[in-house]
Amino acid sequence: MTQQPPQSEPTQSPAEVLAFANQVIAAQSFSTLIGAQFTDITPSQATLRVPLREDLRQHHGFAHGGLMSAMADISLTFIGALALGPNVLTSEFKINFVRPGVGEELVSRASVVSATKRQAVTRCDIYAVKGGDEKLVATALGTIVLADVPTSAANGPTTETEGS
Repeated sequence: MTQQPPQSEPTQSPAEVLAFANQVIAAQSFSTLIGAQFTDITPSQATLRVPLREDLRQHHGFAHGGLMSAMADISLTFIGALALGPNVLTSEFKINFVRPGVGEELVSRASVVSATKRQAVTRCDIYAVKGGDEKLVATALGTIVLADVPTSAANGPTTETEGS
């Protein structure tokens, strides 16, 4: 059974929505691997943080572009899900790296640019935090769509869908 997100029920508090968001990313091994955690979620913005560990840096010591891309994908998709509902996928996204990511952590803030019944255009800015100061290191724009898959497929392949 697929969980329904608390944001689809008007009685859910912001704390319950935040807890649900972190439950979702905790169930994704890659998000857990990088240490991603939502720290704030409102209907208009989602904030994701990742500690900038040594193993997440590239050979010059900056945040790896793949890490920032993953943060963008997670953030863009989650804010899109707040607009469209839980069964969404990233259709595409574009990221611009504007400066090297140097600091103790990265923070991504995502918002919805526009949403229809089937898709949402979302954006996020990623900042490197060093000594409490934030510097923009990347910006991304994405399209999030309703998933055209059975609800059970959201939990991984089944014997009916494997190899299809």
